[in-house]
Amino acid sequence: MTLSAQSILDFPVPQATHVVTARDAILYALSVGYGTDGPDAALKYVYERDLATAPTLANIVAHPGPWMQQTGVDWARLVHSEHRLTIHRPVPLDVPLISRSRVLSVVDRGVERGMFVSFKRLIATADSDEPIATIVQTNACRGDGGCGSAGSAPEPLSKVPDRGPDLEFNVDIPDNAALLYRLNGDLNPLHVDPQAAGRSGFGRPILHGLCSFGYAGYAIVAAIDPGMASGLSAIAARFSAPIFPGETITVQIWRNDAEIRFRGLVASRGATILDNGMARLS
Repeated sequence: MTLSAQSILDFPVPQATHVVTARDAILYALSVGYGTDGPDAALKYVYERDLATAPTLANIVAHPGPWMQQTGVDWARLVHSEHRLTIHRPVPLDVPLISRSRVLSVVDRGVERGMFVSFKRLIATADSDEPIATIVQTNACRGDGGCGSAGSAPEPLSKVPDRGPDLEFNVDIPDNAALLYRLNGDLNPLHVDPQAAGRSGFGRPILHGLCSFGYAGYAIVAAIDPGMASGLSAIAARFSAPIFPGETITVQIWRNDAEIRFRGLVASRGATILDNGMARLS
């Protein structure tokens, strides 16, 4: 396939189906921090009795897989750049779900400067088409560019407030975080294989962007409501730098009632790994 903005925009992203089990939901919750500080507050997310599903679980549901490999982009140099999740209702268990996706935009930065590709994924119940979640994902294709632009890109995420945060919450990422998170379905060797990481331009395997995103979702609720009774109806952020397993994320939070702004820092490296974050308490 000739790489062009229009060919990517027109690419038929495959539909996907998924039935989420209690085991799936518990594995996901454990892989993004729930139960890290003891099971009590997070028990409803990690125990099958009266099990609740983590707000960001929808990110792994009915994923269409590595479809961009088929478009002609340099797959080894593709990274997740930005993610937006709107939660219409908690992910139900043991119910057939379906996702339908389409490419929204290609933003070309020029030859050897890469491009951004955004696509939208709608998750619904397969039988009644009841909306579960809407996801807009942007990938940075660092090895491409010069193919032109097409479509309408999402509005940029706003910067966090220019003042000190109202809250900070530290999250320790385990050394085996990527090994655990990949069991949710993202088997990209970039996150586990040193040679694959090297081919992608990294000195060692990096954590899945959506793993750090899930940890941020956990941290926001845990910081504001230690009893974990609250949920999220939306969360979005830009992946501004890689994070490595074994590091500590400091999640800075600005709160205006139910509206949250946030970013994630790795203080030991002076790196901002999540930026322009927004979330909404349910």
